[in-house]
Amino acid sequence: MRRLALFTAALTSALASACADPNATLSETASETGLDETLGMNAEEVSMSTAGPTVPAGAATEVWAVRNQWADTDTAEARRAGIAWSASSGLSWEQKYERWITGFRRIPRASGGETFEIQTPFGDRKFAAPTLECAEVSMFLRVTFASWYGLPFFIQGWSAADRQPIFAGHFGFVFRTGQRARNFPLFKTAYRDHTSAWTAGARWPSDPALRRMRLGSDDAVPFLTNADGSTAGAGSYFDELHLNKRVGYFTRLILVYFGSVNLADEGNTIHVRAASTAPGDILLKRWQRQGIGHVLPVMRVDRPAEGRIAASIASGSMPRRQPVWEEPTLAISSFTSQYTGGSEQSYDGVPYSTLGGGIRRWRTTVLRNNRWTNTTLAADEPDYIAQSDQAAIGARPEEFRSIWQVITPQERQAAAVSRIQAARAHLRMYPASCSARTRREDAFADLYTVSEELGMTRAQVDRANRTLEDHVFAELEYNQSKTCCWNSTNAAMASIVLDYAQREQAQAQARMMCVQPTVFRATGTGDGYETWRAHAATMGRSADWRAWSEDEPCMARAVAMDTATARAGDFCAR
Repeated sequence: MRRLALFTAALTSALASACADPNATLSETASETGLDETLGMNAEEVSMSTAGPTVPAGAATEVWAVRNQWADTDTAEARRAGIAWSASSGLSWEQKYERWITGFRRIPRASGGETFEIQTPFGDRKFAAPTLECAEVSMFLRVTFASWYGLPFFIQGWSAADRQPIFAGHFGFVFRTGQRARNFPLFKTAYRDHTSAWTAGARWPSDPALRRMRLGSDDAVPFLTNADGSTAGAGSYFDELHLNKRVGYFTRLILVYFGSVNLADEGNTIHVRAASTAPGDILLKRWQRQGIGHVLPVMRVDRPAEGRIAASIASGSMPRRQPVWEEPTLAISSFTSQYTGGSEQSYDGVPYSTLGGGIRRWRTTVLRNNRWTNTTLAADEPDYIAQSDQAAIGARPEEFRSIWQVITPQERQAAAVSRIQAARAHLRMYPASCSARTRREDAFADLYTVSEELGMTRAQVDRANRTLEDHVFAELEYNQSKTCCWNSTNAAMASIVLDYAQREQAQAQARMMCVQPTVFRATGTGDGYETWRAHAATMGRSADWRAWSEDEPCMARAVAMDTATARAGDFCAR
């Protein structure tokens, strides 16, 4: 029983930091493409293969034409100044990709914390990051840069329905033969590329149909507007970002059909050594071979002293969010997690290092023997770790712990408190979020540990830091709680839940009693949330309360009462 309890706690923690395999708009895209499944990974057919399709330049499926190679340093275009590099820089396009990401300016997020701003090569156009799931951030950045500079790119996934891989890249969506996959668009003939016609200062061309495209109901981009008054989502963002509208349509489809499992595929990315971590790399959490994981793109890397490293990450989540920037004091907990390819055993009895997690780098696409291939450039060979080298892969979490820039206990305390506050802010926006509830409790666990080093007891930490909200939004067991699947809750609903809790406490105090706050979860009455629906009515805010909905595939959909963990402790014992 103890092993099961430990597994349940570990699984809850893992799922709470997860982002889904893309499925939000499959019902819609299936009617367009003829494919109603996400593209997974097949160990034998796909994972160890880096050979892609044969597709001639200018094919009807083509999204953008290849005019540069990632290794180029001295061609006419490679010598030009760019958005993050000077003229005659001598940098390869892979190095420029790193410079571009490193140059992202940190900016405030509307819902708290920081995100980043993307500089484009089109005059002074720049945009705050879009609203994405975690794997989507890494894929979006790679596709965007490659398309702007005419660089080859593809990612592969396994189609169970077709019993063969599908390749998505600059050449479109194709099978290994180069034949168009299913009914995926003939991008070159279906959509327009305005790149050659536009000049700086001219009116930006727009594609109304692209602007109506969405990744899901949770991809709203509030800082953009649509002329017809519709909510701006991912399609509107891609329309603003790309003169080549084909790329916008392509990006939407690649984010729908590919996810974190594909980033763990050796055909798409490689394991690299901890000390070689660079901007643009991908820190990947995997606790299972297939299915969801968590992707944390590396945004900035500092090397403050010989043999020392400190990195920043910025990740999306589920439901989608504008990526949250985490400085090294916060990011270290992810780099040292066993889920990022550690040597410890997973519940399935295999080391986490065998599941594809850890620090990874995009393979570089090249044309070899008339076939597009994902390879490793010579410059990356010293950093490469073979999938078979389980010892080296599994050692990386502890290596990060040993080489990370040393921070004081006081800084670790402050980092934990910051993570707690960020999770609370997220819950005030999305009160059903089980991921935020567990992120808060994970941060409290870190706070207890470091505070003990400084002579504080858990009770003292709780008295100084616990709030009513932590008990109202208590952590839930992910696979035993249908609330965790309810991604469409909002700030108005959070305010109703918190108002009920405050009145509950006021009534108890009037009787000179202490009562444990009612946890916001399914309770077995009505649809499970009758308590708060009724309270919304007493406030005159019935219209603000939404009924429960299955916003993601939910194994707990039939649960009457959700299961809360005890990690927040006893409210009345403070």
